Amino acid sequence: MQLTLFIVFVTFVHLSCEEQSEASPDIFREMTYLSTQCKANLKEQLVERCGEHRFQTQLVDISGCHFKCGEEHNNGQTRVRTSQEFKLNDGTPCGQGKVCIDGTCIETCRMPVAKQIG
Repeated sequence: MQLTLFIVFVTFVHLSCEEQSEASPDIFREMTYLSTQCKANLKEQLVERCGEHRFQTQLVDISGCHFKCGEEHNNGQTRVRTSQEFKLNDGTPCGQGKVCIDGTCIETCRMPVAKQIG
């Protein structure tokens, strides 16, 4: 009986202390303003961009005109969370009738129509 409890306890401790890396949360479900194809394309590009980074490989958040790549590790003794934030490119949809310009989500009708060259 004691051996059985010991084995169960050791198994539980081992499983609870394994390194954990949370998968990308469903941060796109709120983007009802995007078509299914556009949403899939945006997700693919952001996941690919995060995957290029050596240490922050997971897409962990998207908010307005910014997205974060990061990692979370927990070995049972130490919990580490790292992230790096990026701006979405100008023209990226960020809301119903809105696009990103210089890291800010603005209404499409308020978007500047020209930029000075040089």
